[in-house]
Amino acid sequence: MIKNGHHHNHHQVNTAAGKDAGTTPGATACSPEKRRRRIRVWCDGCYDMVHYGHSNQLRQAKAMGDYLIVGVHTDSEISKHKGPPVFTQEERYKMVRAIKWVDEVVQGAPYVTTLETLDKYNCDFCVHGDDITLTVDGKDTYEEVKKSGRYRECKRTQGVSTTDLVGRMLLMTKAHHSNIDTSDYQEHTDNFGKLKVKPFSWVCLTKDCWLFDFLLLNRFVDLVCHGKTEIYPDKDGSDPYAEPRRKGILRTVDSGNSLTTDAIVQRIIKNRLLFEARNQKKEAKEIAVIQAMKRQEEEKTKERAQAVL
Repeated sequence: MIKNGHHHNHHQVNTAAGKDAGTTPGATACSPEKRRRRIRVWCDGCYDMVHYGHSNQLRQAKAMGDYLIVGVHTDSEISKHKGPPVFTQEERYKMVRAIKWVDEVVQGAPYVTTLETLDKYNCDFCVHGDDITLTVDGKDTYEEVKKSGRYRECKRTQGVSTTDLVGRMLLMTKAHHSNIDTSDYQEHTDNFGKLKVKPFSWVCLTKDCWLFDFLLLNRFVDLVCHGKTEIYPDKDGSDPYAEPRRKGILRTVDSGNSLTTDAIVQRIIKNRLLFEARNQKKEAKEIAVIQAMKRQEEEKTKERAQAVL
């Protein structure tokens, strides 16, 4: 278990043996009426190619309680049930640990969520999106906790998924910065345009020339940061960071990690057949489950109709 160090003190809990890990620090000095037990929430998953859909799920989960513990599966578990992950388990642990709503990360969490796991980490319930997660033999990974009433659901973020991202990258035949104008690639890209998001802070994550310059010229941005990777010119050959350079507000940030988007694309291209098979298997399992659920619902409807007669 690894606790995040970037959270305020009000997220810290007493996890010593024999103590109630669900109470706030110093709660023993309070009367029972004033003591409020902290709600501990469990989430788990692969968290491969972490994107804003993962972050949104964890944000929703954290809002349901006070302390969020996230279990991340190992490479071997993911390979067994879904196919090979793009990122290694160590990379995925780091990515999840960096998400602001996560208080604690459990490395090597089991693929099937059980009451034993929730009890082990003193969690009240687990939270998952309203999509389907299945084992290699097609069983619901949350079946046990659902039956016990210790399962909560949050809304899945539409328009983005790891499967979709891998699919987009599989369509790349050149480097990350190549211009891809195929109908298949555009179909994947369009999925992202359907998502409606609310602004949450003045953070610029774009190099779109007019928007970037607009934000700079109107003094919405005080500092522009870029990693130590190479800065590629725009299509017209111009420097995308010309304006922040002119203003003297461009800074280079060392992430301490040599991993780049190009390297990730190359991983996927190198294992193209494995990832294509993984995507096809996942889609086939989900379609089969959806069809089975529809048949069950139709049978229940018929039974209710016959009971009325």
